[in-house]
Amino acid sequence: MLKVNHVTKVYEDGTKAIADINLHIRRSDIYGFIGSNGAGKSTTIKSIVGIHPFNEGEIWIVGYSIKTDPVLCKKRIAFIPDNPDLYEHLTGLQYINFIAVIFYLRACTIKRI
Repeated sequence: MLKVNHVTKVYEDGTKAIADINLHIRRSDIYGFIGSNGAGKSTTIKSIVGIHPFNEGEIWIVGYSIKTDPVLCKKRIAFIPDNPDLYEHLTGLQYINFIAVIFYLRACTIKRI
């Protein structure tokens, strides 16, 4: 289901956040990332879900590449960020419409009384 092959992420300032990571998670497996601050846990997860681009390697989600087929990959996974900044800037209705668009549903119409 998830294959991470030789993924490396280097930030613009030269900091190597993750180096040559390899991971294979099969369907119904559960994994956790444990490590100290700065170990690359968040960067790895954000690379897997398509938030952070990475410099080397490849990430495959259900056979699709996050680099070449990011939309197909994102349809197959879920990600809840640790900083829900987006939600603070949307009204309840805007959030519902945002989720509807992601799942190709029609936007919600509310009749005001």
